Amino acid sequence: MTSLKTPRIALVLAGAALALALWACADSPLEAPESAPALEDHSTHLVAQARPASPPAHGAPDLALIRAGSAPYRNVNRAIADGFVDVSGCVEAPPIPDFPFPGAMGHHFLNFERLADIGVDPRRPEILLYAPNRQGGLELVGVEFAVNAEAWHALHGDDVFPEVAGASFDPPNPAAESPIVQTSYTLHVWNWTENPNGMFVPFNPAVSCGS
Repeated sequence: MTSLKTPRIALVLAGAALALALWACADSPLEAPESAPALEDHSTHLVAQARPASPPAHGAPDLALIRAGSAPYRNVNRAIADGFVDVSGCVEAPPIPDFPFPGAMGHHFLNFERLADIGVDPRRPEILLYAPNRQGGLELVGVEFAVNAEAWHALHGDDVFPEVAGASFDPPNPAAESPIVQTSYTLHVWNWTENPNGMFVPFNPAVSCGS
């Protein structure tokens, strides 16, 4: 696992300031801002090709680290205290005919400090995924890794691509509205709520934005 500390880029600072301002205006730490910035709109998500639906056997150690690293954040208030900010509101699959990914992603709680640390550490996902539960709170359903593509290749070269648990990250999509999806390799890992379509598929039909 390689990690390189880099200065905060302007996008990260601007996004952090906006997300923090919107979150501070929310009525409750458990409620997403009504107009959260579209940092995590995945309707134009590109997906890595030839990726296994289930983790390969050699990915098991990483999955154990992912679960151990995210377990403390099953309580969303702990995530907020550690600097994670809801930057998306609850994301559901868009009502687009023949959209290939049914279901939802939930709320994306992003840690901007982790995003600025160019590396892949299974114990430190950049994003925590939460969905509403029946008690009116938020339940941890998975995690998402994100790494800036330009910074990654500057460190590792053009022919090395990020992966975790034996799964390749989804590539950046310059056509996306989300600046993170535009510029970053990302990977969803549904390690707390099983995804019947595969652990690494962006949307999970077992996740809903309703309680």
